[in-house]
Amino acid sequence: MLEVCIDSLESAINAIHGGADELEVCSSLPEGGLTPSPGLVKEILKMRPKVNIMIRCRSGSDFCYTTEEMDTMLSDIEYYKTLNINRFVFGALKVTLQVDEENCQKVITAANPIPVTFHRAFDLCINPSFALDRISKLGFTRLLTSGQQMSAGDPKAINLLQKLLSKNEGKIEIMPGAGVNADNAKDFINIGCKIVHSSCKQSKKINIGNNLSMGTSSTQYIYYTDEKIVRRTKEVLFETVGEYKKGT
Repeated sequence: MLEVCIDSLESAINAIHGGADELEVCSSLPEGGLTPSPGLVKEILKMRPKVNIMIRCRSGSDFCYTTEEMDTMLSDIEYYKTLNINRFVFGALKVTLQVDEENCQKVITAANPIPVTFHRAFDLCINPSFALDRISKLGFTRLLTSGQQMSAGDPKAINLLQKLLSKNEGKIEIMPGAGVNADNAKDFINIGCKIVHSSCKQSKKINIGNNLSMGTSSTQYIYYTDEKIVRRTKEVLFETVGEYKKGT
C-alpha cells in the first residue's frame, strides 16, 4: 500500500486520483508536518479516502513537549475523534532521545479505539531496537521511519529496516518514509514492508505579482503532490507484489 502525505486540498485530490491507499493529512510539510486545519480535513473526508491525522502542535525536531503542548495535542485528538478519521500520527521523545512513554501513553489512551502511528521522531532515538520494542508495547500499530538516515533508500537505512522487520516479527507495521519514490519503492517491498510513505511531490513556481511577500522573496516555489507520480509509484508497488507472488 501507499500512504501519501499532503498539506493542501490540491495535493489531496491529486493523491486520491493517483490511487493513494491512505492520506497522512498535515499542515506545513516543509516543517515536517503539523496538525492540519479542521476545514481541510472536512473537505478531504467528503472524498472518502482513508485519512490519518498528524498530531504535532509546533515545528522543531526535539519532539520534547511541555504539559501545555501536550494538552493542546490531546485537545486536537479529542476534536478529531468526532470526525470519521482512520488513524492518528504522533511521536514524543525525552531529552535523552528515548521514547517518552508517559506522553505517548496519554495519546494512545486518548486516541482509543483509533490506531496511532509513531512518526519519524523514532529516527532520533539512540537505540532503535529498544525504541521499537517500547513503541510496540505502548500500543502503536505502525512505525514511520527513514531508517535513521536522510533517505530510507540509503543502504544503511535499508540495513536497519531489515533488522527492525526481523526483530519486530509482525507486531507493528514498519513503514519506510523519506526519499521514497517510484524508483526505489520496489526495494522496500522486497525486504518485507507492506506499506510505504511518500509525498510524491513536485514543485511549481508562483508569482506574487508585487514586491510584497509573506516571509520570503516575491518569487516562491511551492510543493504539491503530483497525481502522475502517485500513480507511477502505485504501479511499481503492484508490479513488485506481482513479481513476488509469481516467484513464490
